[in-house]
Amino acid sequence: MEKKSVILINPPMTLEDRYGKDMKDFGAVSEPLGLAYIAGYLEKMGIQVRIIDAPAQQMTAEDVVSDLSIPKEGIIGITILTTTFKAAQQLCQKIKAGYPQCTIVLGGPHSTVLPERTLEEIPEADIACIGEGELTLAAIAQTSSKDDLGDIEGICYRHKGKIHRNPDRSFIRNLDEIPPPARHLLPMDQYHLTASRVSGDSFCPTIIVARGCPFKCSYCSRTFGRTFRAHSTARIIAEIKGLIDTYHIRQINIEADTLTVKKRFLKDLCQALIDNGINRQIKWTCESRVDTIDGDMLELMRRAGCWQISYGVETGSQRLLDLINKGVTLNQVEAAFEMTKKAGISIRGFFMLGLPTETRQESMETIAFAKRIDPLWAQFTITVPYPGTKMFDDLDRSGQIKTYDWSCYNTWSGWKGEERIPFVPEGRTIEELAELQKMALRAFYLRPSVVWKFLLTVRSLRDIHKYYIGFMVLLRSAINKNKR
Repeated sequence: MEKKSVILINPPMTLEDRYGKDMKDFGAVSEPLGLAYIAGYLEKMGIQVRIIDAPAQQMTAEDVVSDLSIPKEGIIGITILTTTFKAAQQLCQKIKAGYPQCTIVLGGPHSTVLPERTLEEIPEADIACIGEGELTLAAIAQTSSKDDLGDIEGICYRHKGKIHRNPDRSFIRNLDEIPPPARHLLPMDQYHLTASRVSGDSFCPTIIVARGCPFKCSYCSRTFGRTFRAHSTARIIAEIKGLIDTYHIRQINIEADTLTVKKRFLKDLCQALIDNGINRQIKWTCESRVDTIDGDMLELMRRAGCWQISYGVETGSQRLLDLINKGVTLNQVEAAFEMTKKAGISIRGFFMLGLPTETRQESMETIAFAKRIDPLWAQFTITVPYPGTKMFDDLDRSGQIKTYDWSCYNTWSGWKGEERIPFVPEGRTIEELAELQKMALRAFYLRPSVVWKFLLTVRSLRDIHKYYIGFMVLLRSAINKNKR
């Protein structure tokens, strides 16, 4: 059977599109590891594949189309986040106009949670993948015609003018069965994490070590399921060694939905990092939950090279924590922050403003709580109920979703000056939430104690530059507020 060639595309989106003019310098250009994982598996199956990463290469939709070189029956796979839906939609229109015989396959979180609707809203697309894409796209590439799609699990597809949905594909149980991401197909020198996740000025790539999250937070869609599935320690160590040898890295972002949820896994990984001497070569950052760590674990993580943990705090209101099914208490948050600082690990805290039923007073409590627990970095975003989440479903049923224009689903709306956002709590306004997002950052960072802490963390000229840029952004926002 002839195998079709595949081009995988990360659709265009600039940092300004995502974060706004003022915050673009702090945004991330991340490796599209989902596409790279799929590409690695396709290569293993002997299928010709390439990746076009438009954001990293600063390409427009026109640039992408002009860069395409595919056989008439080739496959084009496009990943879609809700925030990149409009860009993907426009890209599909341009691709189909130039290559009408090609098969356009959509994947990623948005098409996973809304596959039928995505195909309805993007009529140029032929197939929507649901869930993990490695095995599914390989199966599509090995079909002889579009008439053979009925037996492929995990897809929605068009056939004779109608949209059909096949049974879902089971999640991959043993992640080691899929090869490492095909980073050799990516412009690796174009990537960088958000400024707050990097220590110094060296390159910091990401490695995904596990998929799946067992928790039930109402704002999360859990596209990889609720079962924690991890690569083996040996596989992770080999991949990190490969990154050290190939890219000469001195730091890395270890990614998992919740890295610390399985203590045995994390202890084995940390011990392997120590036993292999990797903790003396690189340091690493990760994300965690406050109810999955303890003092002994934090000490082991620090010895293994962990220099920073990001915690999702979300709110300073216990009522709201319970409402969003976070499953933690404010006391647990404070205890975890104290233990983490005691272990010598830096902290980033994530906070949400404008949660359902949230009052202005509760927003102010969140800002005050952030100042009290005092992470080194704090991120305040406007709540966006993304499709596929319980929050979206509840608000949709009650008629509280204000727009289904997916381009408005951006957590940085306050800095972008958006006139529409999908949800505003009753009795509040877009303008109030936008100003609160800016005010929260000013209230947190423009404190003498915080300025002093940042001065003590300076390790490079890049540190000085990012702190200066951040200070000027906050200063300008304060001046502009006073002018109004």
